[in-house]
Amino acid sequence: MLRTLLGYLRSLLRASAVEKWKPYELDAGLTLYRQHGTLQIGERTHLWPNVKISIVGKPDQRASVRIGRRSSIGDRTQIHACHSVTIGDRVLISWDVTILENNYHSNSRGPVVIENDVWIGCHAIILSGVTIGRGAVVGAGSVVTKSVPPNTIVGGNPARVLREMTPEYRAECGMLALPEEGREPRAEGRG
Repeated sequence: MLRTLLGYLRSLLRASAVEKWKPYELDAGLTLYRQHGTLQIGERTHLWPNVKISIVGKPDQRASVRIGRRSSIGDRTQIHACHSVTIGDRVLISWDVTILENNYHSNSRGPVVIENDVWIGCHAIILSGVTIGRGAVVGAGSVVTKSVPPNTIVGGNPARVLREMTPEYRAECGMLALPEEGREPRAEGRG
């Protein structure tokens, strides 16, 4: 019990390093390493236990990590940035996912952009220079080395397109339809 409480208190102290703070849920064990960089977390976003965020920029070239609204970052997920990592709104990232815009051994191939309404399965690896299009699904254990088109399912190592997700396919699988861009989804049963 005491260990959990101490982890929670450490997480709250680290949360004070967030550049633009909005009400978000932070479970115990956040590891935040920040040097010449900024972290922004949107409202109603949930960071599960033991998430690690590393933002290492240069004095003349600051790095940034931006996480949108209503997103979920799973247990033990790691985000490493030397320039820019952007995660959109309503993004669901499972546990043990690694986002490597900075791999500490070679130059970044460009920013990582994860657009709105993306799902990323457990143990996936997203490499630098990748954009994951709106509404895409990245299968568990995938290694994403190239950009992913919107509304597709990708999987494998290296990840490749497995299926296009049409509105009919989403309905058939019991998935909610994507909200119109710029509009919040409405809760079921409410007018």
